[in-house]
Amino acid sequence: MIKCSPKEKPWLSWLYVAVWTLCIFSVIPMARRIQQYVYQTWGRDLFAYGVIFVTITALAVAAVYVYRNRPESLSSYFWLISVAGIIFAYTLKLGKQQPEESVHFILFGVLGVLVYRALTHQLKDTSIFLAGAIICGCIGIIDEFIQWLTPLRVWDLRDIGLNLVSSALVQVAIAKGLRPAFILRRVSRESFRFMCSLSIASAALLGCSLLMTPPRIVWISERIGWLEFLKHNDSVMVEYGYRYEDPEAGVFQSRFMPHELKRIDRIRAVEASKILNFFKNEKSYFRFLRFFTPITDPFVHEARVHLFCRDRNFDAALKSKDDPEEYAKLLTIAFCENLIMEKYFSNTLKQSNYVWTEEQSALARQHFLQDEFYDSLVSGSLITRVSEKQVVGFFVVLMLGLSLFRWYLGKRPVSNLYLKTGSY
Repeated sequence: MIKCSPKEKPWLSWLYVAVWTLCIFSVIPMARRIQQYVYQTWGRDLFAYGVIFVTITALAVAAVYVYRNRPESLSSYFWLISVAGIIFAYTLKLGKQQPEESVHFILFGVLGVLVYRALTHQLKDTSIFLAGAIICGCIGIIDEFIQWLTPLRVWDLRDIGLNLVSSALVQVAIAKGLRPAFILRRVSRESFRFMCSLSIASAALLGCSLLMTPPRIVWISERIGWLEFLKHNDSVMVEYGYRYEDPEAGVFQSRFMPHELKRIDRIRAVEASKILNFFKNEKSYFRFLRFFTPITDPFVHEARVHLFCRDRNFDAALKSKDDPEEYAKLLTIAFCENLIMEKYFSNTLKQSNYVWTEEQSALARQHFLQDEFYDSLVSGSLITRVSEKQVVGFFVVLMLGLSLFRWYLGKRPVSNLYLKTGSY
């Protein structure tokens, strides 16, 4: 693998990749149960400790290899330590909120090694490292898609990025740390063409994922009967929306433009308020989320989640009176969420049973932290910095550019075999 390609047949190397990929996919349905078991038995920090232990072990093995084969190569040690340092830093950062996410470094790190091994049968130049990262990134996208289809799991663009980073760091460690002797420093034209094809496929896969919005999910589910359950999925793959910056209420996201949100609030106030009243009990909140999703009824969904956030923080504040700082913080959140409802869902709120009493309003306003900048977490996953049309345009131009470059490479004389890319 370092000095030459594996001795086994290419199909066997790719079989290892397939088996490990299936292992990653098979963990998805059990992930939450595994997480809870580890949390309750050994504590949440075990995930981070495990990743750090595996990383140190891999670093030690790689360092021993470099010492035995190129003891004078100080830059190899530098790159290996740098990669390990990045993994450590990222793991510690994840450990503060979601330590289980750091396991991606192990799962996709191993996958990166296996994909590299398999590619050595075909690629003998530095394009192998970029190809390995792209293939692992595509597998990461498919992994997130399977998660989206799994109950209580979600599709997360950040996880796709983490999968790609994990596998890319392994490629960097191999390329700059271990420095395989049989990998050429110049990239052949055929390798460039292969990279273009691979990039086009990965761009198409990611682009399709970023366009799987609720309206398209509805369109697909209505035409393919057995996909009807997608309408009531716990989450959507991706949504585009609008960012509201209110000088009083703070910042929040919505799936509707301001004039559209105002219009819907006016014409659906009576109907929407009846739905909200029926699910007013906090115990029925999660049942509400199953029936009124961002796909089936985004307006009612947004309103109820804002109200849930308001009431949950208000009730929590009443239990935190002994901590003045926390008390004021929670009441500030409740006050801002209520203000969002009063200003942007005003008709629906007035028709419902969720209107605050004068005492509640006065209490929240009294402890409102005016210097605090409030950014609502409701609908926080909406993409607001770019529009759906801009995403479509970007991927169309990208894929067209890659296709033209691939065609151009095929038109060049065959005698010009290599394109120089510099040392690695």
